[in-house]
Amino acid sequence: MPEDNAANSICCTLRPAVERADDGLLRLYAPAKINLNLLVGPLGADGYHPLDSLVAKVSLYDCLELRLRDDGRLEFSCDGFDCGADSKNLAMLAGQMLAEGRTVPGADILLKKYIPPGGGLGGGSSDAATVLAGLNDLWELGLPADELSHLAGRLGSDVPLFLGPAVARMTGRGEQLAPIDVYPFRAVLILPEVACATAAVYKAFDAAGSTRMPEQLDVHLLTSPPSQWRDMLVNQLESPAMESAGELAELRDALGKALPLPVHMSGSGSTLFVLCDNQAEATDTLERIPKPIQSCCRIVRMNSW
Repeated sequence: MPEDNAANSICCTLRPAVERADDGLLRLYAPAKINLNLLVGPLGADGYHPLDSLVAKVSLYDCLELRLRDDGRLEFSCDGFDCGADSKNLAMLAGQMLAEGRTVPGADILLKKYIPPGGGLGGGSSDAATVLAGLNDLWELGLPADELSHLAGRLGSDVPLFLGPAVARMTGRGEQLAPIDVYPFRAVLILPEVACATAAVYKAFDAAGSTRMPEQLDVHLLTSPPSQWRDMLVNQLESPAMESAGELAELRDALGKALPLPVHMSGSGSTLFVLCDNQAEATDTLERIPKPIQSCCRIVRMNSW
């Protein structure tokens, strides 16, 4: 994870959705998400697993800077974590999709990546949604929210999530969203240098032979402090992820021995997290984590937008 102080400030301080510079630059913040509860159904005939997840955005961000061009071109660059090939990056694909069939002035897109890839935090999807919203503004296209959400769904089933509410119940393939109220928690994120391959995790899930999806947690419980419901949380991909990544299982065991609070996993891994009622509990939790692990930990809060 990027270690400089500026990066840490951008990552973990609650940021606005957008900042406008005097020279016309749009600086946007793409939040990560954590799956508070993640239930997965068996593989359907359409090749997808139905999901039922309670998902919260948190104050760990990628930063995107958008600047107008005058030649109709899209130019993409990336700093920080590896963004992969430009041609496959979701942020770039989002810009190309929005420009398709329209006369636009073009834009420079700079992605400063602080959300680790392969961590179950949705960074790539968040980047894509942020570019769609940002270029819609920068290019003054005036596309309504439902049209942006439709475009987002073409990029990936969970991209619309990042155009939606701060906390949502996400069902279907991930495209069906309903806002929910959640206590404004803090969380300690543990960001190991282990990437979980989503396909491998789902393969292990399928091999376990799950036949039905359990009932979702009563969402009304989540308006109380996490200490009243964090023991009830479930991620059905956690065991398959631990089978797929032995290092992650060892880390999970070490944290379980060191901490009195439950440790959970986001998405298909590899990010682990501990939910806390307040900043003091989060600070105490971080201090209890073994020193060699603390360097890959961040205290975050629930994002408010």
